[in-house]
Amino acid sequence: MTAFAQSTPGKFLTALGQFTRFAGELSVLAVRPPYYLPQARDAFQAVAFQCLVPVLSIMTAVGMISALQGLSVMRIFGAEHVLSSLLAESILRELAPTLSCIMIAAQAGTAIAGEIGTMRVKEEIDALSVMAVPPKKFVVVPRLVALVLACPAIALFGSVAGMLGGFLVAVLLKGVTRGVFVANLLDFVRMSVLMGGIVKSVVFGLLIGLIATFYGYHVTGGAQGVGQAANRTVVHSILAIAIFNYFITSLWVRIFG
Repeated sequence: MTAFAQSTPGKFLTALGQFTRFAGELSVLAVRPPYYLPQARDAFQAVAFQCLVPVLSIMTAVGMISALQGLSVMRIFGAEHVLSSLLAESILRELAPTLSCIMIAAQAGTAIAGEIGTMRVKEEIDALSVMAVPPKKFVVVPRLVALVLACPAIALFGSVAGMLGGFLVAVLLKGVTRGVFVANLLDFVRMSVLMGGIVKSVVFGLLIGLIATFYGYHVTGGAQGVGQAANRTVVHSILAIAIFNYFITSLWVRIFG
């Protein structure tokens, strides 16, 4: 091994190359039969069971806080009537997909990395290869597909919870007229706002799935390696979400305004 490969830039480029190759292999395997639908269904249910209630809880609280702070600012300018549209813009397009997927990365992503890593440590993945069962196709792809599908679904429920939290604070606690709140929500919110949140959550789910399965599949070092894989999954997933969120938002604003 060369000195460059042993250096930090060399390790980063090596890991990036391995990750890119891994993602390319999974993209081919995902569209090529056979399709292990029961495994994907079970993985989807596990992600939803782990993450739905925490996401609903945090998004309800975020919606309530956003309404409380937004209303205090808008009353200075006499613009309380546009509160619902502001909440929709911030929650549907930014807060719901971002916070929901960060929660999914922290819970489901680490769980998937630990699960696959444990299978690697216990040599269950090697046993699948011996039995002529493709481990990436049978173990990795269903979990990746589950995360890609679960993230937009959970983020959509999170959006509803956030808007409901904002409605409760604005209408029931602060006296904003219900009709004004709903009317401005329907008049000013465009379909591109909702679609922007869905697109983001799909991309974030793909990133979480690739990162979690990559670190889990390449675990070394026993139980300590499994813990490191889970830790790297959540840290790198959050970093990836933050970076890609900027580029997706920039592109979306450029296209749809």
